[in-house]
Amino acid sequence: MGSKKSQIIKKFKFTKYLEIGSPDAETDKLLDQAFIEKDALEALLDTTNQRSILIGRTGSGKSAILKNIESTQEKVTRIEPEAMSLRFLSNSTLLQYFRDNDVNLNFFYKILWKHVFVIELLRLYFSYDNKKKNNWFVNLKEKFIKKYNPKRDKAFEYFDKWSNEFWLDTEVRIKEIENTVQKRFENELGIDIKSARGKASTLENNQIVTKSDIKTKAEHIISDALAHDIHEIIKILQEELFVDNQQKHFVIIDDLDKEWIATDIRYDLIGAMIEVIKEFQVLKGVKIIISLRDNLYQLLFSGVNHKGGQREKFKPLYAELTWTAIELKEFLNKRLFLVTHNNLDIRSAFDRQYKNGTDGFMYMLDRTFYRPRDVISYVNHAIENANNRTHFTLDVLKRAEIDYSHDRLQAIEDEWGENYGELRRILRFLNGKHNGFSVKNIKEDDFTELYFEEMVNEYFHGDLLSWITQWKKGQLTFAQFLKHILFLLYQIGIIGIKKGTTYPIQFFYEKNVLLVMNDISLDSKIYIHKAFYAALKINTKELEPDKY
Repeated sequence: MGSKKSQIIKKFKFTKYLEIGSPDAETDKLLDQAFIEKDALEALLDTTNQRSILIGRTGSGKSAILKNIESTQEKVTRIEPEAMSLRFLSNSTLLQYFRDNDVNLNFFYKILWKHVFVIELLRLYFSYDNKKKNNWFVNLKEKFIKKYNPKRDKAFEYFDKWSNEFWLDTEVRIKEIENTVQKRFENELGIDIKSARGKASTLENNQIVTKSDIKTKAEHIISDALAHDIHEIIKILQEELFVDNQQKHFVIIDDLDKEWIATDIRYDLIGAMIEVIKEFQVLKGVKIIISLRDNLYQLLFSGVNHKGGQREKFKPLYAELTWTAIELKEFLNKRLFLVTHNNLDIRSAFDRQYKNGTDGFMYMLDRTFYRPRDVISYVNHAIENANNRTHFTLDVLKRAEIDYSHDRLQAIEDEWGENYGELRRILRFLNGKHNGFSVKNIKEDDFTELYFEEMVNEYFHGDLLSWITQWKKGQLTFAQFLKHILFLLYQIGIIGIKKGTTYPIQFFYEKNVLLVMNDISLDSKIYIHKAFYAALKINTKELEPDKY
């Protein structure tokens, strides 16, 4: 038998620079080992299931799911928005001319995406084997050679046209489409677009071409020059290639929130893409999957930015990514096991209970939006403050909370800045508030600085700028303006709302109560989310009776 000293097991201790992963999927080295299966993933992998648009808040795990699809499925291609080199569309003489004349370009953008997806699917199907592709095309042509079909002949012309440029970059292919439309438009209307920009156009017979003429002709040419052949191509793919749901092909697109093209065009392009995705579901075994941040999804279908279909029309395509406490516990358990070499799990890493009966894990989870990124961030901060302890005490979690809280507030501003601008300027009225205050206790004086701010156009945009401007002009009463502000802060997660005495406190990620803006009354109570207690210096010692 060994001595007692040799039998002592050295306890695991948290060293300062240990991490349970990175908040970003792109740099998270534990992503594959600690991956948690979600219902959304199962739906996305099922090519008979319509779900193909992955929606979730920043940090909810969308990129992780797409990476899992890439690593587990055989036939997958990823379209990188930034690598598509579509920035030239922002400066396109043709498109700018069309926009100047109120031409609805939604159909044009849809044609572009159809072309891109057709080419990507063919490349994926033939695995970049040009010989295999050419043999298929020859055999297909022989099959239909004896059957007179003008539409089918147009489709073959399409294949012929693109066969030599089949593997070229997307930008080259799209520029060719643009050139086709421009030449046809200029020939039919007798206009040189470069010289016609910025002035009324005149034909050879001195007839003035009106904006209505240009709009009608442009939309007709876009439809006539591009729609029929691409429609027939998709039909051929449906009948001849993609005929088996067991032979799966995935096209995935992420990072649509990045600045890969001018913002106004980006909204229109993404909106058109969503419409096209639905049309491609006629192909068996094919799934085009995109991920959308929740705030970008709201912008797209706000009724302002997207000129195509409406939100409800595409609801069957959505796969919303949400997490429960049980799932996040499993998520954290896996990561703790990995980084501590199976020495620690949640039960041993956190104190069992505090004075109010809450354990350490739930104390932390209450300060998150129930997202993996929040959990990783908080635990990494806790490790920094653990000072070689064997577990996280309440004192450690509270010290970690300070930096974590400021990080989360900055993340909210980054996430929603594109929608609304500098949110921190709106949040000033919350600084130092006690929790659970009534709406009737918010005074117009709390917004005095905002009211007299002369640079609102530089600091804010979108709906927020509109509300501030209307309030300052007297077009909105303060009560109406306040409702807009409070509902906005609820939607982005800063506050929870208790709309009446018989209702629970509702935060955006909970599904307990249906909450709309008109539910907010003078007697409603406002609760700051615990993630922001430290950053906003919330007074938690003066809590009103309704605690959470």
